[in-house]
Amino acid sequence: MFGSLAKVASGAVSLLLLAATASVSAVKKDSIDTDVTQLRAFTLEMPYIDEGFHMRNYDFGGDAIVNTMERIRLTPDLPSRMGSLWSTSTLPTDYWKVDFEFRIGGKGGYLYGDGMGFFVTQGRAQPGPVFGNQDYINGLGVFFDTYPNGKHDFAVPFVMGMVGDGKTPYDGAHDGDANRLGMCEAYFRNLKQNSKASITYLKGQFINVQLKLQPKEKWINCFTITNVTLPENSYLGFTALTGDISDNHDIVSVRVETMRPEALKNFNALPNIPLPALKQAVAESSYFGVVFKLILAAGACGGLFVAYKKFTANNARRF
Repeated sequence: MFGSLAKVASGAVSLLLLAATASVSAVKKDSIDTDVTQLRAFTLEMPYIDEGFHMRNYDFGGDAIVNTMERIRLTPDLPSRMGSLWSTSTLPTDYWKVDFEFRIGGKGGYLYGDGMGFFVTQGRAQPGPVFGNQDYINGLGVFFDTYPNGKHDFAVPFVMGMVGDGKTPYDGAHDGDANRLGMCEAYFRNLKQNSKASITYLKGQFINVQLKLQPKEKWINCFTITNVTLPENSYLGFTALTGDISDNHDIVSVRVETMRPEALKNFNALPNIPLPALKQAVAESSYFGVVFKLILAAGACGGLFVAYKKFTANNARRF
């Protein structure tokens, strides 16, 4: 009898562990990963330059400085500075996701600014008043604003997004109130480690902005702009600006992904959650699923052990 119970317990544990392993394998083979292609033409990482001291995929200008061991500093913590970093290739038309690592901060305790801009626009490398980029943009602008030009009912720093038509100016006097299509408060300044942003675009559907302020924190769903189509042949750009007050504005890395045309046909069937959060949710749910299955396995073993103890006790009374 003991041998039979042992075999049953072993079989139950094996089946549950097999189910747990299959759950983990399913995460690893998630279709989101297999359908995504990284665009090497937009990859930016240390040391940023090649053997000939050239930056292949981007142009930097203004006061931007390349530190091959740490970062690309768009502006130093000095007044009246302006710097930029622009891709030399245009982004895909239908779908893209840009992940970038950044850092903003300086010596200013109460007064600092002005901020950094993320752009996907037809024009490129034209310095101007919109966080170091030209005004009247034709495309997307996401602004990491650290200085309030007017009074607001939200805190600074904050992140906001606009889609320009090439004819409408940026409302700089009011921090983009007239242009704002989405925003969130986010204290990304003077943090201990680099922050991350993930910006996803699906033509005609949405633009979504997510933030991960510190490595151990979860992704924040900052805002989503729906029913939007950006101009074709748009470039990717990062710019920064300081005025009478200042900050360091750094780009540490950039990674761009697109999706296979076949996969895009079914993309709307996915939950309306950006890829970073979706992957994180899948991983967390799978983790807790494995833990739950292991608890069930332990319970099954415990139940079989109790049955075995009763069986041996009954046999002992017979003799």
